[in-house]
Amino acid sequence: MKNEIIKLLSDKRYDALMSLPLSNGRLLSSLISLTYKKSIISYRAIEAFGIVSKEIAKTKPEIVRNAVGRLLWMIRDESGGIGWSSPEMLGEIVRNSPELFSDVAPVIMSFLDEEMLASGVLIAAGRIGEVNPELIVHAIPLIITYLHNREPLLRGIAAWALGRIRVSQVEPELEKLKNDACIIAIYEDGKLIEKTIGQITKEALERINSA
Repeated sequence: MKNEIIKLLSDKRYDALMSLPLSNGRLLSSLISLTYKKSIISYRAIEAFGIVSKEIAKTKPEIVRNAVGRLLWMIRDESGGIGWSSPEMLGEIVRNSPELFSDVAPVIMSFLDEEMLASGVLIAAGRIGEVNPELIVHAIPLIITYLHNREPLLRGIAAWALGRIRVSQVEPELEKLKNDACIIAIYEDGKLIEKTIGQITKEALERINSA
């Protein structure tokens, strides 16, 4: 069954996952298990997780709420560090079902000051903020600080997130990164794409200015 899930993720047939002969809980667990090692499949598993959780939550929200609890547990030290993708998955749950799980957004953002988790939290902020910016607006000042981080990945994802949220007041700070030549890989439109932080920043500014 795992191979079938991987095949559907490879083909980006996320809706077809719900037709697999698995209980809803097992399907969510299977998707979680595919995110432990970052690859194109793991990024698609994260994206699919939100879509599947939305469908499940329509009739059995308690199953998704249980998954929220498991993901939060995985973030904590006792889980052995396998929960580094948990912020992104939690973000997809909130993005896809904000009416049921808006209370999870501030919990995700509470991990923003933990640098080991920051990249995932920043991605979650961008994904949630793109559709419901009011849920993460309180975290924007801390997101802005990551524009000056020594790690290129964190600088780039912070710029990407602020562009998705369309934070107009941060334009002067973003302008400072337009010539940043460091390259990072970022997941967009089902693909892992390498871009310079300067490119990401220019795209963020374009999104802000088009709002």
